[in-house]
Amino acid sequence: MKIDPNMVIGSVTGKISGSRQIAGDGSTFEDILSEIGNTSVKEARSVQASYPVDQLNPQKINALSLSEQALDMLDSYSKGLADPNVSLKSLAPMVEDLSRMRSSVLDAGSFLSDDDPLKAIMNDVASTLNGEVMRFRRGDLTG
Repeated sequence: MKIDPNMVIGSVTGKISGSRQIAGDGSTFEDILSEIGNTSVKEARSVQASYPVDQLNPQKINALSLSEQALDMLDSYSKGLADPNVSLKSLAPMVEDLSRMRSSVLDAGSFLSDDDPLKAIMNDVASTLNGEVMRFRRGDLTG
């Protein structure tokens, strides 16, 4: 079966003569498409110039990844605390994981500059991890 490139699917008008005009100003689809292509290349260059690639370094990516892992661990820990069927004894390994994650977060944050906002976030995450570990070890949850 051959498909006629000039035929419009779903139309009863039949063949299209020449190129179709899309806009009321006489522009064809090809003209509009090439204009959009040229515009997006210009915009991509301006975006690339405004955000240098060197701002994303491996230390920041690692710090973000560790922060996300730490928040996921804190989320699962809080779900374990909320579940009355979970004993404190079964939470102990999770608390040890939180303690190790705190060390990893602090190590990853040490590679960031002091004025970097990500370092402040890393410190907040490490403080939260430390607070939960201390609460568990002090026995605050046995009341």
